[in-house]
Amino acid sequence: MIEPDLYTEVPDAGNLHRTALLREVEALLASRQRLAERNRSDYFNPDESSATAYEASLVGYREKLIELMGWPLRGESGEGVPSSREEFVAEDSLGRISRMWIEVLPGVNLYGLFFCPQGEGPHPFVIAQHGGQGTPELASGFFGSANYNNMIRRILKRGYAVFAPQLILWNTEKYGPDHQKLILDKKFKQVGGSMAALQIYELKRALDYFSAREDIDADRIGMVGLSYGGFYTLFTSALDTRIKVVVSSGFFNDRTMYPFDDWVWFDVANHFTDPEVASMVCPRPLFLEVGREDALFDVNHARPLVDAISKRYQALNRAEHFEYHEHPGVHEFNKSDEGLEFLCRYL
Repeated sequence: MIEPDLYTEVPDAGNLHRTALLREVEALLASRQRLAERNRSDYFNPDESSATAYEASLVGYREKLIELMGWPLRGESGEGVPSSREEFVAEDSLGRISRMWIEVLPGVNLYGLFFCPQGEGPHPFVIAQHGGQGTPELASGFFGSANYNNMIRRILKRGYAVFAPQLILWNTEKYGPDHQKLILDKKFKQVGGSMAALQIYELKRALDYFSAREDIDADRIGMVGLSYGGFYTLFTSALDTRIKVVVSSGFFNDRTMYPFDDWVWFDVANHFTDPEVASMVCPRPLFLEVGREDALFDVNHARPLVDAISKRYQALNRAEHFEYHEHPGVHEFNKSDEGLEFLCRYL
């Protein structure tokens, strides 16, 4: 109880001051974001004198991105071919289906589905990455296909072997335990790593395994992914040049508009956003697609960023190696085949 002779005021009397405080901090942050744009422009300047010089100049940038993302990309050598376990599931008109476990770190396995097409190998190989709330089984059309539009089997039909890994992204109400991936990410960051670093490291170790198989053509490797899978496709391909053709769907955008916790690392905006990471795929073939009706990532924020990537490909006389496509759909893998035709053209 307030004594009657003491000053009082209504509860919202300080609201204007708090509003001003918030606006000042927002303005400060906007100023720092503009500075980060300038810093990033000064920092990211790969050598465009030739394709060979360009690729050589990316080495330091890859090392910096690995440094920012942390362990285990930074600090683990990943030497040799990892051990694995393969369990037959079925064989249908498109080929053989197996469940696989690849040991990526001691006691840690990457689980996924492996599809080997009919016919003699070695087969060209594609990692097909599901998105948030997804699973390999869903993206493969085992029980419907959601917004993947039968992505994996459309790749398989073209004669490619496909590995569909399970990342820690599944819908916890339908497909498994509550993984609390953002809490996991924070805990990894406390010890110098990140969930993205772990899962990209896992994908790289999967490439170590599949590149050594006799039924896989290690010189013809591609990666395709939707949404979160588009993120992992773009970033893994930027860091691993064994991936020769890249199709990233439903991800590319202005990261200041969509700073998802597990897509942000300390000081990253001063060095890399989506266009810089895409430029680290260059001059390898890169296909970016977004949906014009995507309610999750507004296409209007993506469009202004495309030109810088296109100019890098043009400068290296590789203009045909880059395509940006807006399909008429929502947040989904394109129902039409432009991206898969691009994959086939270069793989």
